[in-house]
Amino acid sequence: MPKASVIPARQLPEIRAELMQWLQDPGELGGPAVWSRGFDPATAAQERKAAADWATALKISELFYVSADMTRLAVSAGMALPAYRLHPEDLPATHGLLLWEEAVTDAHDTGDHAGAAIVAVSWAVRGGGVHVRAWAHREEWLTALAKGDPALGIVDMTPAEVRAARRDYPYPLVCMFSGRLPFARIPGWLAAAPADTSDLSLAEVEDHFRSATRIEQAERALLVTWLLMGQTLAREDRENAPRSSARHIARIDPALLTAVRYVRLRHQSIPQATAGESGGRGFRHRWIVRGHWRNHYYPSRRDHRPIWIEQHLKGPDGAPILDPEKLVNVLGR
Repeated sequence: MPKASVIPARQLPEIRAELMQWLQDPGELGGPAVWSRGFDPATAAQERKAAADWATALKISELFYVSADMTRLAVSAGMALPAYRLHPEDLPATHGLLLWEEAVTDAHDTGDHAGAAIVAVSWAVRGGGVHVRAWAHREEWLTALAKGDPALGIVDMTPAEVRAARRDYPYPLVCMFSGRLPFARIPGWLAAAPADTSDLSLAEVEDHFRSATRIEQAERALLVTWLLMGQTLAREDRENAPRSSARHIARIDPALLTAVRYVRLRHQSIPQATAGESGGRGFRHRWIVRGHWRNHYYPSRRDHRPIWIEQHLKGPDGAPILDPEKLVNVLGR
């Protein structure tokens, strides 16, 4: 399956605005009609209400874009995530739309949404928990959906059927599933997890993770992303939509924000020694440095004073992270 193109951070405000508009559209091609199509009357009514509710949630959502580096760390740490009770203060916002630069789930599954890897989530705090919807790249979903399965007697979709599906879902993201994460209670998929995963081998952790469903994989990555965003391991920058997109968004709803909180891992680089250099040490990995005190010499005072060094990543840019499963110990502090 061809890899879906990466959606840049600057495009997220426009995607949010158009999805919100689509979910409010009462016409035959609007989100309420598409989401409710094919269901019995009672379920169809629920889907129409869900479309309206998520349109409202998207309107007041803060936008987040998670770099590829941080996405990989969230997925790796999610494999080793122990039993954890989510709390409201763990969330960066009560309503949000978050896009990962890379997919956080496998690209293979069964059913109508075969092959669609999860790349985004929207959420809204309601009652005693967080309601979540997971999203995939539309083109990746269509590619998988169009391919038949002779073993199951499913034929390939015709070009006309593919065009109809693209008309029904006109924007870059398509919703795959919804779920709920309760506050102060362990989600069902974490209830069976040990309170401490430090005694498990990496192979055992990976075996548990690979047997999980896409929903669990996505929610694990989401929880760790939220937790990382509350740590000094992460830093945030603001990225604004292009002017043309900002004008388009203003026509849809002038109250919509056009800035994205771009979340990256914060680390300190170490120059990597090149081949043939004498002396020194070349680093091929990055690692987590916990917060610690350091005595710093001030020449003007001719004295040392302690300064606090916050936790950070150290190592060459782009290098793999050493033992990412240990990150859960940092998150639990």
